[in-house]
Amino acid sequence: MPDKAHLTSLDALDSFRSRMIQYLEKATTVLDEVNSEVRGTSAWLEDRQKPYWEQQIRVRTRALEEAQHEAFGARLSQFRETNDAQQMAIHRAKRALREAEEKLRRVKLWCRRYQSDVEPLGREVEKLRTVLVMDLKKGASHLERILRALDGYAARQAALLEERSEMLEGLGSETSDAGPPGAGMTEETGK
Repeated sequence: MPDKAHLTSLDALDSFRSRMIQYLEKATTVLDEVNSEVRGTSAWLEDRQKPYWEQQIRVRTRALEEAQHEAFGARLSQFRETNDAQQMAIHRAKRALREAEEKLRRVKLWCRRYQSDVEPLGREVEKLRTVLVMDLKKGASHLERILRALDGYAARQAALLEERSEMLEGLGSETSDAGPPGAGMTEETGK
Protein backbone atom coordinates (compact mmCIF):
# COMPACT_ATOMS: atom_id res chain seq x y z
CA MET A 1 0.00 0.00 0.00
CA PRO A 2 1.37 3.46 -0.82
CA ASP A 3 2.51 5.77 1.93
CA LYS A 4 -0.26 7.56 3.72
CA ALA A 5 -0.85 11.25 3.17
CA HIS A 6 -0.29 13.36 6.20
CA LEU A 7 -2.67 16.25 5.84
CA THR A 8 -2.56 18.70 8.66
CA SER A 9 -5.02 21.24 7.28
CA LEU A 10 -7.94 20.80 4.94
CA ASP A 11 -8.22 24.60 4.96
CA ALA A 12 -4.87 24.87 3.14
CA LEU A 13 -6.09 22.50 0.44
CA ASP A 14 -9.37 24.42 0.15
CA SER A 15 -7.43 27.70 -0.02
CA PHE A 16 -5.29 26.31 -2.84
CA ARG A 17 -8.42 25.24 -4.72
CA SER A 18 -9.94 28.72 -4.29
CA ARG A 19 -6.78 30.39 -5.55
CA MET A 20 -6.65 28.03 -8.51
CA ILE A 21 -10.23 29.00 -9.44
CA GLN A 22 -9.36 32.72 -9.11
CA TYR A 23 -6.33 32.20 -11.33
CA LEU A 24 -8.47 30.40 -13.89
CA GLU A 25 -10.95 33.29 -13.96
CA LYS A 26 -8.22 35.92 -14.34
CA ALA A 27 -6.28 33.93 -16.94
CA THR A 28 -9.35 33.24 -19.09
CA THR A 29 -10.31 36.93 -18.94
CA VAL A 30 -6.84 38.00 -20.10
CA LEU A 31 -6.69 35.34 -22.81
CA ASP A 32 -10.18 36.30 -24.02
CA GLU A 33 -9.02 39.93 -24.28
CA VAL A 34 -5.92 38.90 -26.24
CA ASN A 35 -8.03 36.77 -28.57
CA SER A 36 -10.47 39.63 -29.04
CA GLU A 37 -7.63 42.04 -29.84
CA VAL A 38 -6.17 39.64 -32.40
CA ARG A 39 -9.52 39.27 -34.17
CA GLY A 40 -10.29 42.98 -33.85
CA THR A 41 -6.98 44.04 -35.36
CA SER A 42 -7.40 41.59 -38.22
CA ALA A 43 -10.90 42.90 -38.91
CA TRP A 44 -9.65 46.50 -38.68
CA LEU A 45 -6.95 45.83 -41.28
CA GLU A 46 -9.12 43.80 -43.66
CA ASP A 47 -12.52 45.42 -43.26
CA ARG A 48 -11.70 49.05 -42.56
CA GLN A 49 -8.21 50.07 -43.62
CA LYS A 50 -7.99 48.16 -46.90
CA PRO A 51 -11.36 49.43 -48.25
CA TYR A 52 -10.59 52.94 -46.96
CA TRP A 53 -7.33 53.22 -48.89
CA GLU A 54 -8.82 51.59 -51.99
CA GLN A 55 -11.53 54.27 -51.88
CA GLN A 56 -8.89 56.98 -51.35
CA ILE A 57 -7.03 55.79 -54.46
CA ARG A 58 -10.24 56.12 -56.50
CA VAL A 59 -10.95 59.58 -55.06
CA ARG A 60 -7.39 60.80 -55.54
CA THR A 61 -7.20 59.34 -59.04
CA ARG A 62 -10.32 61.32 -59.93
CA ALA A 63 -8.79 64.46 -58.38
CA LEU A 64 -5.62 63.95 -60.46
CA GLU A 65 -7.65 63.44 -63.61
CA GLU A 66 -9.62 66.62 -62.89
CA ALA A 67 -6.41 68.59 -62.26
CA GLN A 68 -4.93 67.27 -65.50
CA HIS A 69 -8.14 68.10 -67.37
CA GLU A 70 -8.11 71.67 -65.98
CA ALA A 71 -4.42 72.08 -66.91
CA PHE A 72 -5.16 70.86 -70.40
CA GLY A 73 -8.02 73.36 -70.65
CA ALA A 74 -5.75 76.15 -69.34
CA ARG A 75 -3.06 75.25 -71.88
CA LEU A 76 -5.57 75.51 -74.65
CA SER A 77 -6.67 78.93 -73.50
CA GLN A 78 -3.05 80.11 -73.16
CA PHE A 79 -3.32 81.38 -69.55
CA ARG A 80 0.20 81.14 -68.16
CA GLU A 81 -0.65 81.93 -64.51
CA THR A 82 -3.48 79.49 -64.47
CA ASN A 83 -1.25 76.90 -66.12
CA ASP A 84 1.38 77.18 -63.30
CA ALA A 85 -1.34 76.84 -60.66
CA GLN A 86 -2.74 73.88 -62.52
CA GLN A 87 0.69 72.23 -62.64
CA MET A 88 1.03 72.65 -58.87
CA ALA A 89 -2.43 71.10 -58.43
CA ILE A 90 -1.35 68.17 -60.62
CA HIS A 91 1.81 67.66 -58.51
CA ARG A 92 -0.24 67.77 -55.28
CA ALA A 93 -2.77 65.31 -56.71
CA LYS A 94 0.01 62.96 -57.88
CA ARG A 95 1.69 63.14 -54.45
CA ALA A 96 -1.64 62.43 -52.71
CA LEU A 97 -2.29 59.49 -55.05
CA ARG A 98 1.20 58.06 -54.43
CA GLU A 99 0.63 58.40 -50.69
CA ALA A 100 -2.68 56.50 -50.91
CA GLU A 101 -1.07 53.78 -53.07
CA GLU A 102 1.78 53.45 -50.55
CA LYS A 103 -0.69 53.24 -47.65
CA LEU A 104 -2.69 50.55 -49.45
CA ARG A 105 0.52 48.64 -50.21
CA ARG A 106 1.45 48.76 -46.53
CA VAL A 107 -2.02 47.69 -45.41
CA LYS A 108 -1.92 44.71 -47.81
CA LEU A 109 1.56 43.83 -46.53
CA TRP A 110 0.34 43.99 -42.93
CA CYS A 111 -2.70 41.87 -43.80
CA ARG A 112 -0.41 39.15 -45.19
CA ARG A 113 2.08 39.46 -42.32
CA TYR A 114 -0.71 39.49 -39.77
CA GLN A 115 -2.11 36.26 -41.19
CA SER A 116 1.30 34.60 -41.23
CA ASP A 117 2.84 36.04 -38.05
CA VAL A 118 0.12 37.04 -35.59
CA GLU A 119 -2.85 34.78 -36.25
CA PRO A 120 -0.86 31.56 -35.57
CA LEU A 121 0.12 33.05 -32.21
CA GLY A 122 -3.53 33.91 -31.62
CA ARG A 123 -4.43 30.27 -32.25
CA GLU A 124 -1.78 29.25 -29.71
CA VAL A 125 -3.34 31.62 -27.18
CA GLU A 126 -6.71 29.98 -27.84
CA LYS A 127 -5.16 26.54 -27.32
CA LEU A 128 -3.66 27.75 -24.03
CA ARG A 129 -7.07 29.05 -22.97
CA THR A 130 -8.68 25.71 -23.80
CA VAL A 131 -6.02 23.79 -21.86
CA LEU A 132 -6.35 26.10 -18.87
CA VAL A 133 -10.11 25.89 -18.83
CA MET A 134 -10.20 22.13 -19.32
CA ASP A 135 -7.35 21.14 -17.01
CA LEU A 136 -7.84 23.69 -14.24
CA LYS A 137 -11.58 23.06 -14.12
CA LYS A 138 -10.91 19.32 -13.90
CA GLY A 139 -8.27 19.97 -11.23
CA ALA A 140 -10.63 22.16 -9.18
CA SER A 141 -13.37 19.58 -9.50
CA HIS A 142 -10.98 16.81 -8.47
CA LEU A 143 -9.80 18.84 -5.46
CA GLU A 144 -13.44 19.42 -4.47
CA ARG A 145 -14.06 15.65 -4.50
CA ILE A 146 -10.88 15.07 -2.48
CA LEU A 147 -11.91 17.71 0.05
CA ARG A 148 -15.36 16.13 0.44
CA ALA A 149 -13.81 12.69 0.88
CA LEU A 150 -11.33 13.99 3.43
CA ASP A 151 -14.09 15.89 5.25
CA GLY A 152 -16.10 12.67 5.40
CA TYR A 153 -13.07 10.77 6.63
CA ALA A 154 -12.35 13.40 9.28
CA ALA A 155 -16.00 13.35 10.39
CA ARG A 156 -15.94 9.54 10.67
CA GLN A 157 -12.69 9.67 12.62
CA ALA A 158 -14.15 12.29 14.96
CA ALA A 159 -17.29 10.15 15.43
CA LEU A 160 -15.15 7.08 16.18
CA LEU A 161 -13.06 9.02 18.70
CA GLU A 162 -16.22 10.30 20.36
CA GLU A 163 -17.64 6.77 20.49
CA ARG A 164 -14.45 5.45 22.08
CA SER A 165 -14.42 8.29 24.52
CA GLU A 166 -18.02 7.57 25.50
CA MET A 167 -17.24 3.87 25.82
CA LEU A 168 -14.27 4.59 28.04
CA GLU A 169 -16.33 6.97 30.13
CA GLY A 170 -19.04 4.29 30.40
CA LEU A 171 -16.50 1.72 31.51
CA GLY A 172 -15.03 4.16 33.99
CA SER A 173 -18.44 4.92 35.51
CA GLU A 174 -19.32 1.22 35.85
CA THR A 175 -16.17 0.56 37.83
CA SER A 176 -16.63 3.63 39.99
CA ASP A 177 -20.23 2.58 40.77
CA ALA A 178 -19.03 -0.78 41.99
CA GLY A 179 -16.40 0.85 44.16
CA PRO A 180 -13.07 -0.67 44.99
CA PRO A 181 -12.82 -4.44 44.95
CA GLY A 182 -14.29 -6.00 48.05
CA ALA A 183 -16.08 -2.79 49.03
CA GLY A 184 -19.50 -4.34 48.62
CA MET A 185 -18.80 -7.08 51.19
CA THR A 186 -19.93 -6.81 54.72
CA GLU A 187 -17.99 -8.02 57.74
CA GLU A 188 -20.68 -10.40 58.77
CA THR A 189 -20.82 -12.31 55.61
CA GLY A 190 -17.25 -11.98 54.64
CA LYS A 191 -18.46 -12.22 51.20
